[in-house]
Amino acid sequence: MIKNPLLNMRQRLGVYRATHQCALVATQAADSRLFEIRNANTDAQRVIIPMQLKVTWLQTAAHTAAILDNLNLIKGTTFTAVDSANVVTPTAVALRTGGPAAPGGALLRGVTVAGAAAGMTGGTVTRSSPVARLPKWLLLAQPTGAEAKPDIVDLLKGDLAEGGHPFILGPDEGLILENGVLLGAAAGSIVSVELTWAEAVAS
Repeated sequence: MIKNPLLNMRQRLGVYRATHQCALVATQAADSRLFEIRNANTDAQRVIIPMQLKVTWLQTAAHTAAILDNLNLIKGTTFTAVDSANVVTPTAVALRTGGPAAPGGALLRGVTVAGAAAGMTGGTVTRSSPVARLPKWLLLAQPTGAEAKPDIVDLLKGDLAEGGHPFILGPDEGLILENGVLLGAAAGSIVSVELTWAEAVAS
Protein backbone atom coordinates (compact mmCIF):
# COMPACT_ATOMS: atom_id res chain seq x y z
CA MET A 1 0.00 0.00 0.00
CA ILE A 2 1.41 3.37 -1.04
CA LYS A 3 1.18 5.96 1.69
CA ASN A 4 -0.15 9.41 0.88
CA PRO A 5 2.38 11.98 2.18
CA LEU A 6 -0.40 14.55 2.39
CA LEU A 7 -2.10 12.64 5.21
CA ASN A 8 0.35 14.17 7.67
CA MET A 9 -0.34 17.69 6.50
CA ARG A 10 -2.75 19.91 8.42
CA GLN A 11 -4.18 21.63 5.36
CA ARG A 12 -3.94 20.72 1.69
CA LEU A 13 -3.89 23.87 -0.39
CA GLY A 14 -3.86 22.51 -3.92
CA VAL A 15 -2.46 19.92 -6.33
CA TYR A 16 -0.91 21.03 -9.62
CA ARG A 17 0.77 19.82 -12.77
CA ALA A 18 3.06 21.59 -15.22
CA THR A 19 4.79 20.40 -18.38
CA HIS A 20 7.83 21.57 -20.29
CA GLN A 21 9.71 20.49 -23.41
CA CYS A 22 13.16 21.59 -24.54
CA ALA A 23 16.03 20.58 -26.79
CA LEU A 24 19.51 19.48 -25.80
CA VAL A 25 21.78 21.13 -28.35
CA ALA A 26 25.37 21.08 -29.61
CA THR A 27 27.95 21.84 -26.89
CA GLN A 28 25.26 21.51 -24.19
CA ALA A 29 27.17 22.27 -21.02
CA ALA A 30 27.68 19.88 -18.13
CA ASP A 31 25.39 20.72 -15.19
CA SER A 32 23.34 23.07 -17.38
CA ARG A 33 19.89 23.62 -15.90
CA LEU A 34 16.85 22.55 -17.93
CA PHE A 35 13.92 22.78 -15.49
CA GLU A 36 13.37 23.89 -11.91
CA ILE A 37 10.77 24.42 -9.20
CA ARG A 38 11.38 26.65 -6.19
CA ASN A 39 9.31 27.10 -3.03
CA ALA A 40 9.04 30.88 -2.80
CA ASN A 41 6.80 30.94 0.30
CA THR A 42 8.05 33.03 3.20
CA ASP A 43 5.98 31.06 5.74
CA ALA A 44 8.09 28.10 6.95
CA GLN A 45 4.93 25.98 7.30
CA ARG A 46 3.99 26.29 3.62
CA VAL A 47 5.59 23.36 1.85
CA ILE A 48 5.72 21.89 -1.65
CA ILE A 49 5.54 18.11 -2.07
CA PRO A 50 6.62 16.85 -5.51
CA MET A 51 4.57 13.74 -6.30
CA GLN A 52 5.73 12.77 -9.79
CA LEU A 53 8.48 13.93 -12.13
CA LYS A 54 8.11 12.06 -15.41
CA VAL A 55 10.95 12.69 -17.86
CA THR A 56 10.91 11.58 -21.51
CA TRP A 57 14.17 11.75 -23.50
CA LEU A 58 14.38 11.13 -27.26
CA GLN A 59 17.44 11.40 -29.51
CA THR A 60 16.61 13.46 -32.62
CA ALA A 61 19.98 13.96 -34.36
CA ALA A 62 23.40 12.38 -34.81
CA HIS A 63 26.11 13.21 -32.30
CA THR A 64 29.78 14.02 -32.85
CA ALA A 65 30.60 10.73 -31.15
CA ALA A 66 28.63 8.22 -29.15
CA ILE A 67 28.44 9.45 -25.57
CA LEU A 68 26.84 8.39 -22.31
CA ASP A 69 24.92 11.32 -20.87
CA ASN A 70 22.67 11.66 -17.81
CA LEU A 71 19.80 13.87 -16.82
CA ASN A 72 20.40 14.57 -13.13
CA LEU A 73 17.84 15.57 -10.52
CA ILE A 74 19.34 17.96 -7.97
CA LYS A 75 17.92 19.29 -4.72
CA GLY A 76 18.47 23.01 -4.30
CA THR A 77 18.85 24.77 -0.95
CA THR A 78 19.31 28.48 -0.18
CA PHE A 79 17.40 28.75 -3.45
CA THR A 80 16.69 32.47 -3.22
CA ALA A 81 16.18 33.25 -6.93
CA VAL A 82 15.09 31.21 -9.95
CA ASP A 83 17.01 31.52 -13.20
CA SER A 84 16.35 34.57 -15.34
CA ALA A 85 18.28 34.02 -18.62
CA ASN A 86 17.37 31.54 -21.38
CA VAL A 87 14.08 30.79 -19.63
CA VAL A 88 10.38 30.30 -20.20
CA THR A 89 7.77 29.99 -17.45
CA PRO A 90 5.69 26.79 -17.58
CA THR A 91 2.02 27.19 -16.67
CA ALA A 92 0.66 25.24 -13.72
CA VAL A 93 -2.78 23.62 -13.95
CA ALA A 94 -4.80 22.81 -10.83
CA LEU A 95 -5.71 19.10 -10.56
CA ARG A 96 -7.77 19.37 -7.41
CA THR A 97 -11.17 21.02 -7.72
CA GLY A 98 -12.23 23.33 -4.93
CA GLY A 99 -8.67 24.46 -4.18
CA PRO A 100 -6.79 27.56 -5.32
CA ALA A 101 -6.68 27.87 -9.11
CA ALA A 102 -3.00 28.79 -9.11
CA PRO A 103 -0.10 27.66 -6.93
CA GLY A 104 0.71 30.04 -4.12
CA GLY A 105 4.41 29.47 -3.64
CA ALA A 106 5.82 27.45 -6.53
CA LEU A 107 8.03 29.23 -9.05
CA LEU A 108 8.74 27.26 -12.23
CA ARG A 109 11.28 27.85 -14.96
CA GLY A 110 12.34 25.86 -18.02
CA VAL A 111 15.10 26.45 -20.51
CA THR A 112 13.93 27.93 -23.83
CA VAL A 113 12.16 25.39 -26.01
CA ALA A 114 14.79 25.62 -28.78
CA GLY A 115 17.48 24.95 -26.18
CA ALA A 116 20.48 26.88 -24.92
CA ALA A 117 23.97 25.41 -24.65
CA ALA A 118 24.53 27.10 -21.29
CA GLY A 119 21.11 26.10 -20.00
CA MET A 120 19.26 28.48 -17.68
CA THR A 121 21.39 30.97 -15.80
CA GLY A 122 21.03 33.84 -13.34
CA GLY A 123 19.57 31.98 -10.38
CA THR A 124 20.90 31.75 -6.83
CA VAL A 125 21.01 28.24 -5.40
CA THR A 126 23.20 25.74 -3.57
CA ARG A 127 23.16 22.43 -5.44
CA SER A 128 23.28 18.95 -3.95
CA SER A 129 24.80 15.88 -5.50
CA PRO A 130 22.33 14.15 -7.86
CA VAL A 131 19.48 12.43 -6.03
CA ALA A 132 18.22 10.63 -9.18
CA ARG A 133 19.54 10.04 -12.68
CA LEU A 134 18.27 9.07 -16.11
CA PRO A 135 21.20 7.77 -18.23
CA LYS A 136 21.11 7.62 -22.04
CA TRP A 137 23.57 6.35 -24.63
CA LEU A 138 23.46 9.03 -27.36
CA LEU A 139 24.53 7.57 -30.70
CA LEU A 140 26.91 8.77 -33.39
CA ALA A 141 24.34 7.87 -36.08
CA GLN A 142 20.67 8.68 -35.60
CA PRO A 143 18.73 5.39 -35.97
CA THR A 144 16.52 5.39 -39.06
CA GLY A 145 15.76 1.70 -39.58
CA ALA A 146 12.97 1.63 -37.00
CA GLU A 147 10.95 3.98 -34.85
CA ALA A 148 13.16 5.69 -32.28
CA LYS A 149 12.10 4.80 -28.74
CA PRO A 150 12.27 7.42 -25.99
CA ASP A 151 13.54 6.75 -22.49
CA ILE A 152 10.77 7.43 -19.97
CA VAL A 153 11.14 7.42 -16.17
CA ASP A 154 9.51 8.88 -13.08
CA LEU A 155 12.48 10.21 -11.15
CA LEU A 156 10.44 10.44 -7.93
CA LYS A 157 8.75 7.02 -8.04
CA GLY A 158 11.04 5.35 -5.51
CA ASP A 159 10.49 8.10 -2.94
CA LEU A 160 6.75 7.43 -2.80
CA ALA A 161 6.95 3.65 -2.41
CA GLU A 162 5.87 2.19 0.93
CA GLY A 163 8.49 2.94 3.53
CA GLY A 164 9.94 5.76 1.45
CA HIS A 165 9.66 9.47 2.06
CA PRO A 166 8.85 12.15 -0.51
CA PHE A 167 10.69 15.41 -0.90
CA ILE A 168 9.08 18.08 1.26
CA LEU A 169 10.40 21.41 0.08
CA GLY A 170 10.41 24.27 2.54
CA PRO A 171 10.95 27.93 1.66
CA ASP A 172 13.97 28.53 -0.59
CA GLU A 173 14.24 24.85 -1.47
CA GLY A 174 13.55 23.22 -4.80
CA LEU A 175 14.34 20.63 -7.43
CA ILE A 176 16.42 21.15 -10.56
CA LEU A 177 16.79 18.94 -13.64
CA GLU A 178 20.22 19.27 -15.25
CA ASN A 179 22.15 17.88 -18.20
CA GLY A 180 25.01 15.70 -17.01
CA VAL A 181 28.00 15.93 -19.35
CA LEU A 182 29.33 18.27 -22.02
CA LEU A 183 27.99 17.30 -25.44
CA GLY A 184 29.94 17.58 -28.68
CA ALA A 185 29.82 19.96 -31.64
CA ALA A 186 26.94 17.92 -33.08
CA ALA A 187 24.10 16.85 -30.80
CA GLY A 188 20.35 16.77 -30.66
CA SER A 189 17.65 15.37 -28.41
CA ILE A 190 14.31 16.39 -26.92
CA VAL A 191 13.52 16.33 -23.20
CA SER A 192 9.93 16.49 -21.96
CA VAL A 193 9.04 17.00 -18.29
CA GLU A 194 5.74 16.45 -16.44
CA LEU A 195 5.78 17.56 -12.80
CA THR A 196 2.92 16.98 -10.37
CA TRP A 197 3.10 18.51 -6.89
CA ALA A 198 1.00 19.48 -3.91
CA GLU A 199 1.11 22.56 -1.71
CA ALA A 200 0.20 22.18 1.93
CA VAL A 201 0.57 23.57 5.43
CA ALA A 202 2.92 21.36 7.45
CA SER A 203 1.55 19.89 10.65
